[in-house]
Amino acid sequence: MAATTTTIPEHLGRFREALPNLRGEDEAEILYLANLIETLSWILFPSRHPTCILGRHPKPPNDSHAFCASLYSMGKDGAKYLVLGPEMGISRKKVLMKLLVIVEREIGRMMFRDAKRANAGEAGEG
Repeated sequence: MAATTTTIPEHLGRFREALPNLRGEDEAEILYLANLIETLSWILFPSRHPTCILGRHPKPPNDSHAFCASLYSMGKDGAKYLVLGPEMGISRKKVLMKLLVIVEREIGRMMFRDAKRANAGEAGEG
């Protein structure tokens, strides 16, 4: 009986290479922006534990609205609640940057409201 040898196709014997980034976006940057948004937004919604969600617009009116990003929170009953957004844009990075600006703006408003209250309280004490 002749010994049979099994040969595998060449492409299966090669080491796997990283898949190309089809969107041309840096995944580390996307994760960083999403984490930054979640980290900053906790002070705006301390009891809600907001989560940054990325999606694709189901029927974009044009190419500049292909992706969307929002902040959501989950209720105790398992229901989801929209906290901020959605922001639309041409890429995941662009929508995250838009959402980050909104979160930072809301934090700035909160700071000025708190400063106004603190100053009003000091004026009433003096």
